[in-house]
Amino acid sequence: MAENANDENILLVKIKTKRQELANYLRKSKPQNTKLINSSIIAGALAAALTAGPGVGGEGFISSAKDMVSFGVPVWQALCLAASILSVVAVIANGMLKSNGLAAKISKTQLCDAKLEGLETMLELRQIDVKQALQLYTQQLTEISHI
Repeated sequence: MAENANDENILLVKIKTKRQELANYLRKSKPQNTKLINSSIIAGALAAALTAGPGVGGEGFISSAKDMVSFGVPVWQALCLAASILSVVAVIANGMLKSNGLAAKISKTQLCDAKLEGLETMLELRQIDVKQALQLYTQQLTEISHI
């Protein structure tokens, strides 16, 4: 029985350590994910707004804008250039989100943490034997190979 209690303690330490790693990963990844999403939304919206003025207002908009601001280049060129740059920013942010699969990794990590918390509780309350808990623990590790 003492050997079983020792195994249980070892597994509990491993679970707690892994949960801390998951928390650290989430602490770093969630803000990065939010920044990419916000960058994509804001850049896309601004690009649309910059092209809407000349598109809807036509020559009247261009001459009004020309009277308010003088860039040394035609207003329509400045608007198109800014809209193009913002569109590129939006595309890059979206591409980074999709290529890294960051949102999916965050979801998997959160799910795994919840399962490990349940496993930790069951072990502490002795509602599961160590052998079965070890199987569940190793199964969860395969779900978060990105960490």
